[in-house]
Amino acid sequence: MHPRRLLSLWLTQDAPAELEPLALACQQFTPLTAIDPPDGILLDITGCAHLFGGEAGLLAALQKCFPGARTAIAPTATAAWGLARYAPPGATDILSLPLAALRLPERSIIRLRRVGIRRIGELQRLAAAELTAGFGPEPALQLARALGKAPEILRFITAPPDWREVEHYAEPIFAPAQLQSALARLAAKLCERLGDAQAGATELTAQFYRIDRARPEISLRFAAPCRDAVQISRLLAEQLAEKIDPGFGIEAIALHAESTESRPPEQSTMSEPAPDYSAPVNTLLNRLGGGNFWRAAPHASHIPEFASRRIAVNLPPVPWGRPRFPRPLRLLPRPDAITAIAPVPDDPPVFFTWRGQGHRIAHATGPERIARDWWCHMPDPARHEAERLRDYYEVEDSAGARFWVFRAGLKHPARWFLHGFF
Repeated sequence: MHPRRLLSLWLTQDAPAELEPLALACQQFTPLTAIDPPDGILLDITGCAHLFGGEAGLLAALQKCFPGARTAIAPTATAAWGLARYAPPGATDILSLPLAALRLPERSIIRLRRVGIRRIGELQRLAAAELTAGFGPEPALQLARALGKAPEILRFITAPPDWREVEHYAEPIFAPAQLQSALARLAAKLCERLGDAQAGATELTAQFYRIDRARPEISLRFAAPCRDAVQISRLLAEQLAEKIDPGFGIEAIALHAESTESRPPEQSTMSEPAPDYSAPVNTLLNRLGGGNFWRAAPHASHIPEFASRRIAVNLPPVPWGRPRFPRPLRLLPRPDAITAIAPVPDDPPVFFTWRGQGHRIAHATGPERIARDWWCHMPDPARHEAERLRDYYEVEDSAGARFWVFRAGLKHPARWFLHGFF
């Protein structure tokens, strides 16, 4: 058997908040990696170093992946942790290191220093029973762990499942019917695995390996976790002729779910199930592109044209609050200036002209006063606060058309704008 060797990787500068992705990346060196918060990663390299030319070659490979990081190798995790942080590079003796290299609590280190114990070697000279009686269980336990005389609990992380299905062909294929059949088989296999894991794909890529080493691909995005093999194969077939040139033949096809999310089974009820719009939404999302297809969500602003924002369609919908006053079905992107006649400045208009067409008002309700979001904008000394006020009216003309108009500011003559239609 190989003697146990543990490697501590200390990210000395700009340690990321998420260590797990880096620990997963370190599994290219060993299958056993663990996060060591707040700034380290632990690798069990027992029996692996010879694959990289020995421990020196393994350390050199790690330095290429993590420039500036400090590393140390020892038979125990506690010793490797202390050597990486408190010893010069290449050192293996932990007895000359300070007590902090044992990861002791600060209170224990202060008490030990009061009696003249400052290094691990000085701590080792004390009997375990005396050490425990005088300073608690931590110093004796950590010293035993560093020397390999007490067990250490190491929680190695498991790599996430590889949601990938591949088909290899003895003879290259290039006919569209062959490619569609292959994609349908791969989608069925992948969706079966996703169903067993109660998950669904949110991003998916099909890669086509040509015999000339070219690798064209098709990428799909989904508005919700998807594991419908029929829908996936149909979306891939739509883009097959446009994006994939088989050339002299394709010798392998891989279908890979780039990202997945949980999709547990849904409880059926006696009532009519809610309609599922995911299939047409996914079709539009992949035909139009993610940047051209979006979902509207509320935004915290009283100004009507700023009260909504665009979010990605694959994000969950955000509930809209009920407004205190009616809002138009159609809102113009920007208020459009109109010419209006009002009996007095504070009354709604009795007549207005918009784009050359006159409208005589039969009914009107309001006003609803809306001011600017003063907490979101710097004050403008050139513009009085009253000029930012809007008085909105819901008006109906003699033909029955309903409009949303407002008077801007308090100056005379008043400036009127049309903002929406009911």
